[in-house]
Amino acid sequence: MTRLLPLLLLAASCSSVEPDVWVDVQGARVHSRIIGPRFAPVVVLDGGAGQDLRAWSAVAEELSKEARVVTWSRPGLGSSELGLVGRGSPRIVEELRIVLEALEVEPPYVLVGNAVGSFHVRAFAAMYRDEVAAMVLIDPSHEDWLKRLKLTRSTYEWREMGDAFHKEVNLLPEGARREFASLEEDSARMTRLPTLPAIPVWILSCTRFGAEERAEGRRPEDILLWDELHRELASSMHPNSTVKHITRSDLGGDVLSESPETVAEGVRWAIEELRRR
Repeated sequence: MTRLLPLLLLAASCSSVEPDVWVDVQGARVHSRIIGPRFAPVVVLDGGAGQDLRAWSAVAEELSKEARVVTWSRPGLGSSELGLVGRGSPRIVEELRIVLEALEVEPPYVLVGNAVGSFHVRAFAAMYRDEVAAMVLIDPSHEDWLKRLKLTRSTYEWREMGDAFHKEVNLLPEGARREFASLEEDSARMTRLPTLPAIPVWILSCTRFGAEERAEGRRPEDILLWDELHRELASSMHPNSTVKHITRSDLGGDVLSESPETVAEGVRWAIEELRRR
């Protein structure tokens, strides 16, 4: 497919790329970062809703000696300018491909998605099957989470939860609000994805249930449901995929900063699986 080469707003030398690169993505100036050996496996990190590339700092550093690590702040997040209004996975996938082309990193990629970022990773693998070598899904969002969670709450409780969620989201910057506004559409889209390619897949479920989780209104059965959905996700992968599902009851939603070595472990597993093939 022929595409116009995006304008690099911060030029790279012929021999190497500067760590921070600004790319024109459909009219928005987008912040990306690339570190690690030039000819190492390419690992692309995509964050959850509202997360910019800073969320991956510790993970990227952990992997930088053995992988070519790409992080980016999607349009509207971090230092990146606001892009097109719709923030669904198909658009984000196309934006990420523009960034990767500008950085001159060739597929196939090891794609790593955290939380809602896993929707984008799965969409990428469905849309561009030959460009994805492996997937690492960190505490991934699941398309049936809200539907199944709603069954455990009364009508009043569910309304209260929704009101609290929207109040919190309305306090976020516009770029993050746009992403949260696309969650329902993206969840529906995930139910229509074709079977993904036969590639290594590593899934991490973070099932800690402590004071923080209680303060957020979670219940023990919510944690059990979270793990169950991840088991279903693992089972939905291509029958010829090598899938490893890890559950960690000592880790929560802040896993990227709290335990970057655990995330790196998943990436290393994926790379080792690719070397065995």
